[in-house]
Amino acid sequence: MYFHLLVLLTFNQLTVAPRQILADSVPHDNGFTLAILVLAGMVLSLLYTLGRLIYGVSKDTTLVPLPAWQDWLVPILCLIGLGVAGYLSYIEITLSQAICGPVGNCNAVQTSTYAYLWGVLPIGVLGAGGYIAILAAWWAARQKWGWLSFYAPIALFGMTFFGTVFSAYLTYLEPFVIKAVCIWCITASILMTLLLLLSIRPALRSLMGDSHAEEKIS
Repeated sequence: MYFHLLVLLTFNQLTVAPRQILADSVPHDNGFTLAILVLAGMVLSLLYTLGRLIYGVSKDTTLVPLPAWQDWLVPILCLIGLGVAGYLSYIEITLSQAICGPVGNCNAVQTSTYAYLWGVLPIGVLGAGGYIAILAAWWAARQKWGWLSFYAPIALFGMTFFGTVFSAYLTYLEPFVIKAVCIWCITASILMTLLLLLSIRPALRSLMGDSHAEEKIS
């Protein structure tokens, strides 16, 4: 009886151990598909805005303002983004554990060298400053401050375009370099991309020099 028990235990060790080794060798890819899909959407959005910008300037058409609900989406998205960036700033500065939820591994991303610009400035702090600047540009565009209000939409577009390019770079790093995905970072990337898409029409209106023009095509 003891002999049969010994044989059974030995067999289990020989069969379970290789499976455990194989499981341990599989790379952690939780959230990789989401990150790649978001990255693809960001690249397409950048190409779309560039094409829309070139087409709009070359055709010298005029554009109606954004609908009110779309215009007010800008500060709403900025405030959400500011909350996300503020939370990431806290995590990066205090070296605390992030609440990641069921998707990705935020702490692996936040403790990587890519969480700091030039090894000094936390990316979350940079993002928070960007959202504040975008919100300020949106507010300036709604005022009657002469040339400052007139060119504020162009500045807003420039900031969101740069922010989307930089966010796309960071999103690329997660699945392909860091080998971990941060759902907070993915959320910030989506917010910045939406802000870019909302900023293209007001920027075109300013570039064409007529902020009161009406367009027959949108």
